[in-house]
Amino acid sequence: MANPLTLYVPIKQDAVSQAAAQLAYQNFVKSVTSGLDESGIVHYARVALIPNASGQGTYAILLITTFDGPMNPYLGFFWKNPGTQQAFAGIAAIALTPPNPPVKDLTGFENFINKNNLSKSASPGKPGDLYEAYTKTVKEITSTAKELVLPKQSV
Repeated sequence: MANPLTLYVPIKQDAVSQAAAQLAYQNFVKSVTSGLDESGIVHYARVALIPNASGQGTYAILLITTFDGPMNPYLGFFWKNPGTQQAFAGIAAIALTPPNPPVKDLTGFENFINKNNLSKSASPGKPGDLYEAYTKTVKEITSTAKELVLPKQSV
């Protein structure tokens, strides 16, 4: 069963934070592809910049992912990746309300992400807020896709 993450982080309104958010947005796919591919559990990931009501600048960063399995093991995989830690440090640095205490370990990372996650994962007897059109995992989908694409070897 897939689970959602909808990380919503309002950011500071100074020029440095605004530029950092724009840079993160522009480089998102390029910077996450390797780690997400390696995880083998992420169906989709995207980032959006939420504009200020005035239309000038960015109010918040919104990171949306859909992944296989429960939240904290998912976060554990990414906490172990130096690139993810660096990206998170960048988000924490421009957050309007930075993590307090500062994030120094996996537990602090989990706490910050879970606190700012707008999505509700499904649990036994309680549906979450993610509609699933299919029940296959990323590994099942990519395995099937490879079988369909690879030519059959003659014996």
